[in-house]
Amino acid sequence: MAVIAVVAVVGVLGLLAGLAALPGDGAERSVAKPAASASTPMPAKALPMVDDAEPSMVPTPTPDPSASAREAVFTASVKQRKALKDADSYKLGRLGWDMCKALEEGKGFAAAAALGTSGFDLDTSEYIARVAIVNLCPHQRDKIPV
Repeated sequence: MAVIAVVAVVGVLGLLAGLAALPGDGAERSVAKPAASASTPMPAKALPMVDDAEPSMVPTPTPDPSASAREAVFTASVKQRKALKDADSYKLGRLGWDMCKALEEGKGFAAAAALGTSGFDLDTSEYIARVAIVNLCPHQRDKIPV
């Protein structure tokens, strides 16, 4: 349990450090200057005309930054297990999200855990499912068998 707490804290600190360096935070950025050239400058390209049509009322989906942070904590936690230490992080993340999706579709814990048995033994797959529920879809905790 302490390992998960430490990994969670590290993940949150990493996320906060990334947010602190976002553009527009007032920090100066160095900009490369083009080298002086003896050739004739190129004429500026004309900008396309702006359409005065009404803006779309369809909202654009915004990514959930907390989802990627939760996935990072999930993969770091899963990789604590010796059998998963060298597993591909992307594949583990996809598997975790697929397990959560199965649970949200009404499948039970065993069915969700079985999604990982094509690459891992059942015990390891159940471990992945438990960690996925805790980190990626905590609202499904009631489906973890006691």
